[in-house]
Amino acid sequence: MHQTTANGNARVIAGIQQAAELHAKRETDAAIQTLSALIKEFPATAALHGYIAMFLSGSGRLNEAIDHAQRAVHLSPKSETTSFVLFEALCNAGQNVEVLDEMKRLLALRPSEEYSKLIEAWDLSESESTIK
Repeated sequence: MHQTTANGNARVIAGIQQAAELHAKRETDAAIQTLSALIKEFPATAALHGYIAMFLSGSGRLNEAIDHAQRAVHLSPKSETTSFVLFEALCNAGQNVEVLDEMKRLLALRPSEEYSKLIEAWDLSESESTIK
């Protein structure tokens, strides 16, 4: 039987809080296991994948982080927060072309002051380096 939305939201929030506490204690694998169990019950919750991606990225497991961040973006394509998680994982992996692609993808769907500033700074930096 499915839980009510309010009860489901409360379980997801409690799980994220528990995982964050575990991660703060450097128990990243336990944090990821906590969130992975919730994903089985709430598969369409982008935040769960986003938090796993952040924890994995922070521990250097970049390919796994990118995978979870991409799932989060797929589930919530207009979310600036999920896009930032993917942005960070891609940056940490040195995938600059993919970083720019992600910024452009989000900007095509909605405005982002942060991404607009970054792209402008990036373009200025590139044009300055080609002029010299």
